[in-house]
Amino acid sequence: MSTSGRLTPLRTRRAGRAATALVAAAIGMGGLAACGESAGPEAGEVTIDDLQAIEEDIGELEERVGVLEEAPAAEPDAPVDPVVEDEAGLFDDPDPLIGQEVTVSAEVSELVATTDVGAAYWIAGESGEPIAVIMATPPAELDANDVVRVSGTVVQVAQDTFEQDFGIAADELFDDPDAFFAEAEGQVALAADRMEILQEQAD
Repeated sequence: MSTSGRLTPLRTRRAGRAATALVAAAIGMGGLAACGESAGPEAGEVTIDDLQAIEEDIGELEERVGVLEEAPAAEPDAPVDPVVEDEAGLFDDPDPLIGQEVTVSAEVSELVATTDVGAAYWIAGESGEPIAVIMATPPAELDANDVVRVSGTVVQVAQDTFEQDFGIAADELFDDPDAFFAEAEGQVALAADRMEILQEQAD
C-alpha cells in the first residue's frame, strides 16, 4: 500500500493513527493465527503470510510518513499587486482606465478643498489634461506645486453617485459643490486611498 501527493500535518497524524491501528489489528490477528496453528488453518482464518503482508504495508506507510514529515513546507505564492503604474495613460487617455486601480506621480496644479474630512485637488502631468483627485481622508501639509504619488481607483465624476464613488459627500468637502460639478461633471477623476508627498513646492 502506498500513498501519493503531499500530506498536511492533519493527514500525517491520520496516517500515523492508521499505522497504529494496523499494528493493533496485526497483533490481534497474530493471536488468532497462533490459536489456529494447533488445529491447522481453516477457511476465513488469518495465516502467517497475511500477517507478514500487513507488516510490510505498515513499514511502507511509516516510511512514507517519515519522508513527508522531513520535507520542507511549500512556500506560498507571492501576492499579485493589482495597482497599475500608468502615468501617461491617465492624463492622455484616461477613459480605458475607468474602474482600475492606478498609481501616478504628478504635480498638484490646483488645490480645490482641504478639510478635516478630506481633500480635492487637481494634478497635472507633462502632457494631457489635469485630473481631479478626491480623498476621503485629509492630507498632511499639501500645497499647490507639491509633487505627489497618488494611488486609487479611476472613476467618472457624477453628482448623483459622488458619495458612493469617493466615500465622502460633496457638501462635506466643497463650500460650493455646484461650482465643482460644473467643472468636473463627466470627467475622469481619481478616488484616492493613498497619497505621498515626494517633493514639496519650492520656497
